[in-house]
Amino acid sequence: MIEEFPNQQRQPRRFGFARKLLFLVGAFALGAGAMGIGAWSNGWRPVDWPLSVVHPLPAPPPVALSAEAPPTEAGLAARIAMLDQKLSRIEGEAKAAAANAGRAEALLVAVATRRAIERGTPLGYLEGQLRLRFGEALPNVVATIIASTHNPVTLDHLTTRLEILAPQLTGPDDQTTWSRVRHDLSGLFVLHSNSGGAAPSPKVRLDHARLCLKEGRIEDAIADVRLLPGAKVAQDWLADARRFADVGHALDALDTAALLEPKLLRDGGGKPIEQASPVAAPPVITTTATPAATAPR
Repeated sequence: MIEEFPNQQRQPRRFGFARKLLFLVGAFALGAGAMGIGAWSNGWRPVDWPLSVVHPLPAPPPVALSAEAPPTEAGLAARIAMLDQKLSRIEGEAKAAAANAGRAEALLVAVATRRAIERGTPLGYLEGQLRLRFGEALPNVVATIIASTHNPVTLDHLTTRLEILAPQLTGPDDQTTWSRVRHDLSGLFVLHSNSGGAAPSPKVRLDHARLCLKEGRIEDAIADVRLLPGAKVAQDWLADARRFADVGHALDALDTAALLEPKLLRDGGGKPIEQASPVAAPPVITTTATPAATAPR
């Protein structure tokens, strides 16, 4: 081991610190250069860079505020006329919609009334609706329908009563001996005419009356029962059947008025529906045919 002595000559120091400093400065310079290159490639420019290099977005052109010329009297009149046309069209559409709604409500009232009549149930609130909507247009029809509900007659009721009266209708039991003999003798001799065949038997006529009742043809059933031998015992049945047929005609009149009545039908508020029905057929224009000219002989 060499020990240092004061009288011994010292060796010169090496430059290790200077080399380290130079290395750090070089590394810092390289890093700063790399950062500058990256920023330049990403679009960064110094504040003092010339403006010709940077391409800013063009500013929007200023909006020119031009004062409009005041409208003339002719222009104002044209605008007012256009507004009047629009208001008239809107008003017409509103009236048409209200009228169609009123007709639809009236038709619903007519349908509900028909169902109540067919079931033989009281009208209830429908009676007031009938008077309000159809009272002015069809007073007799409304009175007939309302009166029929006080003593209701249904189709099932008429059919049942006809079956009960069937034995008496085909051959009455109160015939005298001479009447029975005449009836039997009339069956022996039948006169046939060239105009038509023989009249149907009472049983066939009664079966036809039953079929007409089933199909809702009340007038045909009434006509068959009237021609039966024992029609006298069915006078009450005939009266009820005629009343039922009249009510059916009245209900049909309600349906027609709800669709086609032009003036006297009213809405739920009692106001007249003046708008024409959308299902009303347009007037048919008849043209007079010109007679063909006769060819000269």
